[in-house]
Amino acid sequence: MKFFIILKIIIIKIIRLNLAFIKRQVSGYPKFVEKFENNFAKYIGKKYGISFCNGTSSIEAAIYALNFSKDDEILVPSSTFHASIGPIKNLNCKPIFVDVNSSSLTIDCEDLQSKITEQTKGILIVHTWGFPCNMDLILDIVKKNNLKLVEDCSHAHGALYDGKKIGSFGDISCFSLQGNKSVAAGEGGISLTNNKELFLKMSTYGHFNRYENDLNEYNNLRSFSKTGISKKLRAHPLGICLASVDLEYLDILNKYRNEICSKIDNIFIKYNSINVIKIHEKAKRAGFFGGHPFVIDKEDKIKEIKENFRKFNIDLLPYPWPLHHKMKIFNTNENELKNTEELKNKLFSIGIPFFLNFNFQNLEKCLSSCKALDLID
Repeated sequence: MKFFIILKIIIIKIIRLNLAFIKRQVSGYPKFVEKFENNFAKYIGKKYGISFCNGTSSIEAAIYALNFSKDDEILVPSSTFHASIGPIKNLNCKPIFVDVNSSSLTIDCEDLQSKITEQTKGILIVHTWGFPCNMDLILDIVKKNNLKLVEDCSHAHGALYDGKKIGSFGDISCFSLQGNKSVAAGEGGISLTNNKELFLKMSTYGHFNRYENDLNEYNNLRSFSKTGISKKLRAHPLGICLASVDLEYLDILNKYRNEICSKIDNIFIKYNSINVIKIHEKAKRAGFFGGHPFVIDKEDKIKEIKENFRKFNIDLLPYPWPLHHKMKIFNTNENELKNTEELKNKLFSIGIPFFLNFNFQNLEKCLSSCKALDLID
């Protein structure tokens, strides 16, 4: 069944791409681009959606629209892809790095609260690996401190918290549509909001002349109505054509991926040396970017464990990001994030095959072999 659904998705994509070529809908804003933006916003539970050429640009547009001032502090996890951080620096704000919870891999709310100062104006959270952050605590912190909230949902398409879609909580939420994401345009991104003025201001960041009449209704935006700020960051229509198919089948494929990850965890929990990632009781994981992560508590035997996994043709993928809080490009002060730094050496992931044909029996044999060799307990 899984194979035939994926094959069906591939065929639909081929047909729609060819139709777009025939109709010469290869640039600008064909009707299916706006339809995708509206459908994506509706799916998440927001009023407005605007696409970009990548997720990084969608985050930059969000920060630009929220009117942060020079040197305003924006709290952000270090344990994420640098595209969540770079836009803060590029728009002359100051990223303040926050640790993650080692059990859930999401932003540590205690550390988050402790790092709020008078200069703190916003929080950029990331639902890494598709695991939703603790939105109850985050929204409470945002409200008490009068902060702006940006959600980077690039790993978590379709994830839920308390029955609501991830991406429905922030002032602006941003999604990457890069080729390995669950909704993939090859390269692309999309930003969502309930505030029309924020939506229009994001449009001025990368979409010249697209909403001229609407922009003219706002005194502070009228001067941008024809040119924006002279950046062209729109998504390629053919990429959106592909992403629209993924959006239609997102819930089905998330269901299959959740089943696979649950079975993998049920294998892992038999071993004391392997820690599965804890999902908040109100949350449901989705998106699954980066594969299925877990923690190995045998740092002294990691090399041998990786070699044994290779014997069973299982790629044990290492922690994927540098320690951004240690990089001078982002941070001029020494900063210690204990959990993030420990995860650098202990967190690994297993990829989920494109056709969802995961070999559970092979994983069980691999782990049994590791235990027999006294590599794990």
